[in-house]
Amino acid sequence: MKAARFVFAIGLVVVALLSVPGPAAAFCVIVEPPTPLPTQVNGTQVEIQLTEGFARVVIIKEFYNPSDQPKQGQIAFPLEKGHELITDLRMKIGNVTYGSSTQNRTDALNAFLEAIAKGQDAALVQYDPPRDVYWIAVTIPPKEARTTITTLEMPLTKTDGFYEYTYRLSIDARDSVSYLRVHAHVETAAPLGEVQVPSHPSLPVVRGGLHFADAYINETRPAATGDLQIRFRAAGTSLSQFADPSGDRYVRFSLDAADPTFASSIRPTPRALVILVDASGSMGFLDRWSLAKDAVRRIASDLGAGESYGVAVFQGTTVAPFSPDLQPWTPSGEADLVRFLDSFRPHGSTSLAAPLAQAAYWAADARRAGQQPLLILVSDGRPTRAPFDPDLEPAYARISYEQEMPVFAMAVRPADHDDETVLHNLSAYHGGQFVALFGDVSSSVAELLASFRVPVLQGVQAEIPDSVNLTFASANPQVVWQGGEAFVIARMRGTTNDSLDLRVTWSDPAGSSRALDIRSAGPDLPVEPLLKREWVLTRIHRLLEAARARANPGVIAELTALGTENRVATPYTSLLVLLPQPNQGGDRSTPDTSFPGSPLFAGPALSSPASSGGSFLFVPALVAEARKADALRRDAGNLLVVQDEVDRYVTVGSPEYATLDLSTATSRYEGSYLRILDVGGELVGVRRGLSDTSQLVANGIGFTGIAFAVIALVRLSRRGARPERHRASR
Repeated sequence: MKAARFVFAIGLVVVALLSVPGPAAAFCVIVEPPTPLPTQVNGTQVEIQLTEGFARVVIIKEFYNPSDQPKQGQIAFPLEKGHELITDLRMKIGNVTYGSSTQNRTDALNAFLEAIAKGQDAALVQYDPPRDVYWIAVTIPPKEARTTITTLEMPLTKTDGFYEYTYRLSIDARDSVSYLRVHAHVETAAPLGEVQVPSHPSLPVVRGGLHFADAYINETRPAATGDLQIRFRAAGTSLSQFADPSGDRYVRFSLDAADPTFASSIRPTPRALVILVDASGSMGFLDRWSLAKDAVRRIASDLGAGESYGVAVFQGTTVAPFSPDLQPWTPSGEADLVRFLDSFRPHGSTSLAAPLAQAAYWAADARRAGQQPLLILVSDGRPTRAPFDPDLEPAYARISYEQEMPVFAMAVRPADHDDETVLHNLSAYHGGQFVALFGDVSSSVAELLASFRVPVLQGVQAEIPDSVNLTFASANPQVVWQGGEAFVIARMRGTTNDSLDLRVTWSDPAGSSRALDIRSAGPDLPVEPLLKREWVLTRIHRLLEAARARANPGVIAELTALGTENRVATPYTSLLVLLPQPNQGGDRSTPDTSFPGSPLFAGPALSSPASSGGSFLFVPALVAEARKADALRRDAGNLLVVQDEVDRYVTVGSPEYATLDLSTATSRYEGSYLRILDVGGELVGVRRGLSDTSQLVANGIGFTGIAFAVIALVRLSRRGARPERHRASR
């Protein structure tokens, strides 16, 4: 039972992460149930290793339990898709370090719960699908310390000529009591070019020759510090290798898109802008609709010759395209677009998935025309109709993956952080960028347009002749994007003494074949110790992307096997540390993580006159009307009603009500006189006990005034009655 309480507590605790800003970089958050003596983080040490296309981060945290009761603390990692994965977990007690094993997630969780039920120290890395976070659970005896050593690894993508890595150092600085130490080491196979630390411009970067540099942060007291952002680039072609004792050899090659080798072949692909515009009820508030219309016009007007666009407005169950097909931008078409947008009045529910079929049609059209589709979602970010997160993200993952279409999002005056996060995740997870629009339309549009990237070189193919058991983790053939690089990472049988013949081919704009041949003796190639891990993580990320788009059993099986074999926590695999039990026959109690006080989902039973044997209480008509008015006011004040997100209203018992398939309906609101159901692809308000809902939908302000007037009359009548009651009591 206590183990069950522990799992329940984890679920509650991780909810706290929803208030943490959306993940844009590696970080972890210490979370635990409310307690008089919370778990203390004595200190944090971070080791960051960066090389061409890869990052490894080791986070060492020393936890101390100051209370007299055992604790089970949690560390949550909201890791952004396509970025870090947890690849190792160790626990240190005194001078002894205990390693982890990799299992499928169900077996690992069961083993962990069984261990803590027996009072055994344990730690677990597990993925939490509903909240899209990885969490580590650690048991800490009273007055003792536990040190966790967590390793994160990720491929790095080159953007505008630089590799970039950001670590959320501000979180560690906030939590660490005694010390915070960071060591960042950058080492490249090619000569190391620029190293920038924009977040800490005064931080010294110590160069150590042609290929590496170091930077250090050492704080001995809690200190406010910003997140650590590191940008670096290598000069020239990068070629490295690594061989493990099993006989596998790993080779990596990369060449910047701006390298002179590609100069005569580079040709930016014309853009096709697929613009989806939210015109639901909430877009009618805070001048959102005017801002959105202006932004759409400016975005479309950026197009040049040979490029096209499509605009679809969605509200409720309706998706209305400006034109059935993609069309080129023309000055005369601008007036037509403005008239089209002006013809809509924001109204109805919001389904961010509703316009995706139209987007897929336009994306396929763009592909046939030799254009690169870019999806641009313009919304306030508040879906009011299914699908919601986390089910919404796979819908965008599928269209982005299948159509090779990056997703960009513009949040128009989002109401809160949660709304902003929805759009951030839909764009940042799928090759695009998120931009918020609060007032300055020109600046926000300029920021969005500057983030667009298109392919500049198609069909880059790598060959390694005479290789045995060759497997590419990188895409092959691949597309090279603006500011990016041609990148090859492969595994084969061999040693570092073997020569390497690598051939890279592509076509120039005229269709002529081009080739780059690289031949090198094995001993001449630099050895990169992290290369095997880069191959593994690159392969796993490609499989995760495919699994999110299509739940293919073969892909999931390979992903599970690769994660288990190489000690990587994924949605399908977990890392588990089990410490030897000091007293095998003992009965060390596990902590009770239930919260004091009343049950969470139940309260003390409310007695009523009928159940307690009391006499029936007469309710005056005016008081009854006041209660009814108060209930109606609550119904009318529901955000879905206020923001005009309800598509239509029906009355219980009416013919329209009889057509609703209530077996498939999902309740979005349950009031005294109004229910709001997500049914049949729309939000339907179901009124009950009222002759009509004009007071709900026609004039909420006037209705609220009536309600307050009735309540005021009741209170006035009560004040007038009090003297009589006082006199009667004397």
